[in-house]
Amino acid sequence: MIITIILFVSGWKDFLLRGITSRVILLFFVLWIIGNCLVISLPFGTLAVWVPVLLIMVICILWRLPGALYHKLHIISVGALMGSLSFFMQETVQLMPASIYGNLELAMALSIGILAVITIKHPSAQIAAISIGLLLGEGYIIYINKRHVGIELGSLRLQDRWWLTLVVTRSLSIGLMYAFLAGKHGIISMTNVIKAGVKKISSKDD
Repeated sequence: MIITIILFVSGWKDFLLRGITSRVILLFFVLWIIGNCLVISLPFGTLAVWVPVLLIMVICILWRLPGALYHKLHIISVGALMGSLSFFMQETVQLMPASIYGNLELAMALSIGILAVITIKHPSAQIAAISIGLLLGEGYIIYINKRHVGIELGSLRLQDRWWLTLVVTRSLSIGLMYAFLAGKHGIISMTNVIKAGVKKISSKDD
């Protein structure tokens, strides 16, 4: 979150969160910090207030996104797929620790980020899908382990996972965009060189 705030203040908003106004981002940061400090005790466990804040943000994003209902259902379905992927990777590590090379959190962030970049283009839609996916994955884990540990929805680990996945996803999106632009520029330059060469040869023949 601190890295995101620094980038936001430094003027990187249009690259990281294109299409989202500064007022909305600032409001989200304020609500997130407040929600991070508050925990609701429930009969079955605890609920961090930042989780409802995140859910409200997802609902607002889906509501305001342009396009038909199909596009919004697509985001929800991608989020459900991310949740299954998150759950599968966490359970796989518990059963076979050697199956995931390196850090699990980073591997999960990269896997979900690649899936988000491939299937969704709009930044706010990517954020909505990631939020749905990570909350669903956490819900699956809690449901499987509810008999062994107390339910804690909105743990610090989940919070770190969300921010890490967000930063990785937007970084991959920006990297892919610049790679596409560089490739396009290279193709145009190569085409111009070829055309100039052909034109030069034609003029010599004449």
